[in-house]
Amino acid sequence: MTDIAPRPSFGSASERRVRTQRMAVLVLIFVALGSGVAGAALDRLYTHVRAPRPVLGDTNFHPLSQALHAPTDADRQQIRQELQRELDLTPAQDSSIRIILMQRSGEFAALREEMRPRVERLVHDVRADIEQILTPEQRTRFRSFQERGPEALGSNAATVSP
Repeated sequence: MTDIAPRPSFGSASERRVRTQRMAVLVLIFVALGSGVAGAALDRLYTHVRAPRPVLGDTNFHPLSQALHAPTDADRQQIRQELQRELDLTPAQDSSIRIILMQRSGEFAALREEMRPRVERLVHDVRADIEQILTPEQRTRFRSFQERGPEALGSNAATVSP
C-alpha cells in the first residue's frame, strides 16, 4: 500500500489571503509603473520627434527652399568637404568646384526671386479657397490665426485679404 504524503501547509487561510493581497498590490504597482513608462515613451515619440509644420504660411516653399536658396560660404565649404571625402578630389578639382559653386550661387537667388511671386499667389489662393468653405465664425478665427504671424503660420507668412 502506498502512503499518501500530507500536503504542505502554506499557512492559514488568513495568511494566504494577506499574501494574495500583497501580490495583487505588487502587480498593480508594476502595471502602473509600466504604463507610466510606456505612456512617456509614446508621448516622446509623438510629440518630440516630429517637428511642427507651418499651416499655409511658408512662402519659402519647402522643400524647394533648401534647394533654391543661394548657398552661403559655409554651405559651399560643406559641399566641397563632402565631395572631397566621397570622391578623393585632387587640389585642382577642389579649386574648380569652388569656382563653379561661387559662379552659380547667384543663379539660385535669381530663380528663387523669379518663383516667389507665383508661390505667394498660390498660398494666397489656397487660403482664399479655405476661407470659402468656413463658417463666418471660423473665417474670423482663421484670419486671427493668420494675423498672429510667423509664430502661427511659419516664416514669411502673408495674410489673406477678404
